[in-house]
Amino acid sequence: MPPLSPRQQIESALRSAGLLPGMSARAASRQRATAPAADGGMEWTLSTELPALVWDWERWDFVNEILLAAGMMVPASGQVPLLDSHNRNSARDVLGHVRDFTAASAGGYHGRNGQVHFAADNDSQVIKQKVADGHITDGSVGYQVLSAIWVPENTEVSIDGRLFTGPVKVSRTWSLKEFSITPIGADVLAKVRMLCGTPPRN
Repeated sequence: MPPLSPRQQIESALRSAGLLPGMSARAASRQRATAPAADGGMEWTLSTELPALVWDWERWDFVNEILLAAGMMVPASGQVPLLDSHNRNSARDVLGHVRDFTAASAGGYHGRNGQVHFAADNDSQVIKQKVADGHITDGSVGYQVLSAIWVPENTEVSIDGRLFTGPVKVSRTWSLKEFSITPIGADVLAKVRMLCGTPPRN
């Protein structure tokens, strides 16, 4: 079998991280220090408008992206799956679900919160306990951008009445597909960064 081209290596690494073409992922903020809800859910800050370095399928490169909080779209059911580290190959990868999305503010940035609910099976409850005990604090959103505007370097653009300075990708509307519990939320794309010759961030 001939060796994979650099493009094929990158696509393979992205797929191994649970990212199909057109899909993106980025770290979520740490679990908020709030008591569990009456129905057993845990409140998480799923996303904020803090710029984050992500893989951009259109530009085929890493770019800084701002996910506008008001642009988050959720399924008609009002919930998305809670996955284990973006694994979506089997129903066994589902740890529960996320619902009851609300506006949030974290670190001075607008964002979105959600109530994380773990399934009753033993594996899911083990992960829930690790979260409750503070051993796991990280999460990551899996999403698809529906509408975005690229702001070039040294350019200022008004988007929805707000000014943004490039270089940055401003994702105006995006569809939340899933939320994942992850051991280290910051770098599902670390392998891709290495393939691109970019050192992974800690």
